[in-house]
Amino acid sequence: MIVTIDGPTASGKSTVARALAQELGFYYLPTGWLYRAVAYLLVEEFGYTQDMLATPTREDVQYCLEPSRLIYTYDEKQGGKLFFNKRDITSYLKDYLVDVYVAIISPIVMVRELVVNAQRAFAQSTDCVIEGRDIGSVVFPKAHYKFYLTASLSVRAQRWQKDQEQRGNTFTLEQAQVQIASRDTKDKERKHSPLTIPKGAITIDNSDLTFDQTIQIMLKHIKQ
Repeated sequence: MIVTIDGPTASGKSTVARALAQELGFYYLPTGWLYRAVAYLLVEEFGYTQDMLATPTREDVQYCLEPSRLIYTYDEKQGGKLFFNKRDITSYLKDYLVDVYVAIISPIVMVRELVVNAQRAFAQSTDCVIEGRDIGSVVFPKAHYKFYLTASLSVRAQRWQKDQEQRGNTFTLEQAQVQIASRDTKDKERKHSPLTIPKGAITIDNSDLTFDQTIQIMLKHIKQ
């Protein structure tokens, strides 16, 4: 069984997906990690500059996604981890600079095609909860259950601001709102696989919901 959760930046997709997977006894796959891994590896392994990220070669992207090199593991206690050539790169994927890098490469059609193939390969052999921005609309349009998780801009900006503070990055709330609004625009207006509410998805606005309430709403739909 495949359960997809789509939504904009800081809507709570990752946290909710992890908890939902645990409740269901499913595998959790944060597909955005694959884009982040490609962005990070192009810079670290291939020496790409920020300008070069706009025109990566197909060979370099394929190398980054090669199943024998890029390995994702998950268990309920340790969570997800991403390894490249046996080196744990998980902690680097949430760096603010990777946010900048991934915003450059994620709209590229060639990159998205290769990452989608990798996403499908990761999920083909197990029951899983998968979150991202085009998962229910493009990657798994026939998923058993689809959710679209969202919240107001101000709430998402506060979440993003707090998350950045935990990583040692300081932003005012106004700066956070600008960052989130900019990412929303890029995600929704990109030509290939834009962020949209997947057909048949259940929309949940969690602006005024607790974490547990959000999970219970999803479980109710799935158990029905």
